Amino acid sequence: MLVIGESTNRQRLGLYGYERDTTPELMSIKDDLLVFDQVYSPRPYTIETLQQVLSFADEKNPDLYLKQPTLMNLMKQAGYKTYWVTNQQTQTKRNTMLTTFSKQADEQIYLNNNRSQDSAQYDGVVIKPFEKILNDKTDKKFIVVHLLGTHRKYHYRYPENFSFFSGNKHLPKWLSDRQVEEFNEYDNAVRYNDHVVSTLIKSFKKSKKHGYLVYFSDHGEEVYDNPEHLFAGRNEGAPTSQMYTIPFLLWQSDSWKKHSSLEHKQSTIVHRAYSTSDFIYTWADLAGITFAGFDASRSIVNPLFTNHPIWIGDPDNPKKLRDLQIQPFSDMRRGIQLGQEKHHLI
Repeated sequence: MLVIGESTNRQRLGLYGYERDTTPELMSIKDDLLVFDQVYSPRPYTIETLQQVLSFADEKNPDLYLKQPTLMNLMKQAGYKTYWVTNQQTQTKRNTMLTTFSKQADEQIYLNNNRSQDSAQYDGVVIKPFEKILNDKTDKKFIVVHLLGTHRKYHYRYPENFSFFSGNKHLPKWLSDRQVEEFNEYDNAVRYNDHVVSTLIKSFKKSKKHGYLVYFSDHGEEVYDNPEHLFAGRNEGAPTSQMYTIPFLLWQSDSWKKHSSLEHKQSTIVHRAYSTSDFIYTWADLAGITFAGFDASRSIVNPLFTNHPIWIGDPDNPKKLRDLQIQPFSDMRRGIQLGQEKHHLI
């Protein structure tokens, strides 16, 4: 199972050392997870990122998603029945590419018919369809669940009972009253996202199915994290670490673990610097799928993994592409504890 999140910056997850308790449910099952802490998205926009994540395209070869098999094609050729469950909008011109990817699956479940992102459509709607697919009689299945995650406007991303954070206590002093409100709304959205992702994992575990689940966000989000330029959202022309640092988690069933050596390598592999533009190699590696052109050095879980450039930026302007291995971010957020973030290339 692949769970794709939205606009979630790992620096705002308690699981990654953030001082606010934004991930209580994931923290409760932390021992069952591999928590990778140096994973980055190549671009700060959903469509452009997934064109690389779900295919062999990357920042240097951005059009390969049009010319070579995608992750959906790969799994179908390996004998899996494929499903796409989404709470992303599918009735907007901008999201046509998402629909194109989803149509490559054998079955699609579209749950969000809103035309505006300024509407409440909570990600909890994906849970029942997922559980139904999980428990059907198909033996080999590949399930993609695409969430709205923590996309702006943040107060539309969680129900009222998840309004956990409020006020300005312990928040950065540079925030205005309105910015305090939105800062809290983002953290509340992260906390609800924690609930949805952990519920999917718990449902998988309860089913006792043989398999694994990967969760990551398509890209990050800046929400008034830097006092020099108070900004909420993403801007590829003015990149900051918050726009690219993403959570990346792996859960494995007990039966899957018996055939995997990852648990014994956790202390080394979870700190590998990695771009999700290479994700198709990691997924194939986890699934035990080989093919001509498979590059083990681009799989974050493979013993042959080696460091590669972590390119960010617009591929149509190659001279401005930035390799975070050479030019790391230096705009660490001030005044907020980042915990494990000290390991990161930011």
